[in-house]
Amino acid sequence: MRYALVGGLGIPVNLLALALFLHLVGERLYPLASACAFEVSTTVNFVLNQLYTYGEQKHLRGWQWPRRALKAQMASLSALAIAWAIALALKYAVHLNPYLANTTGIVCAFFYNFTLANRFVFRPAPAAGTESAAK
Repeated sequence: MRYALVGGLGIPVNLLALALFLHLVGERLYPLASACAFEVSTTVNFVLNQLYTYGEQKHLRGWQWPRRALKAQMASLSALAIAWAIALALKYAVHLNPYLANTTGIVCAFFYNFTLANRFVFRPAPAAGTESAAK
């Protein structure tokens, strides 16, 4: 539920960023504006998920935070491919409003992104000694 709440908050962040980028580059460059907006909302979502959704893992030290952020970026790029393909198809093939197309793409990629985040990005690191004992 927390992940869904943070994801839900990410949609208005994405739409505001999309409006800003469309204003800056024009609707002709919608694919670029959409990708940039996705990156902004992904970064905000990562921070909120780290602090709120997976807050019990606040003990990250040293390079663990940047390493986790890199994993989140890698997972989000694959989710971006899904969201972007759907949004572009809806905008150009169906002529849907760019904001509705973008939102639909994000919602469609949500469950895929949640699975990656839960299993890959925010998976707790094994406790010291546990990894060597398991080998």
